[in-house]
Amino acid sequence: MVAALAITPASGSVTATVSACRVDVSGALGNDVTAFDADVYPTAPELRYYITTELDSVEKGRSHVFAPNGGAHQWFGYIFPEAGAWKVHLRNVADDTSEANIDVTVA
Repeated sequence: MVAALAITPASGSVTATVSACRVDVSGALGNDVTAFDADVYPTAPELRYYITTELDSVEKGRSHVFAPNGGAHQWFGYIFPEAGAWKVHLRNVADDTSEANIDVTVA
């Protein structure tokens, strides 16, 4: 699976300080199969993620940490604090790498 993000309302329909947004995660891996070890449980450790919102490469918002259920997760009620061209990232807790991202235009 390939991780992806989507936002509701859609980019361009979001109003700063007004629109409560939902960020949907899909395709996120739930377990790290590269770390499989038959002698431990769980045999493949759980992967954990968080979502960031960034304006001009500066983090302005961060979700709670979560493990995807069947590759999916939803972050409800985020309100962008100001207008601009935002980037929303799905980040791996282990090393903060971006697993997926989307651009969001906020009026």
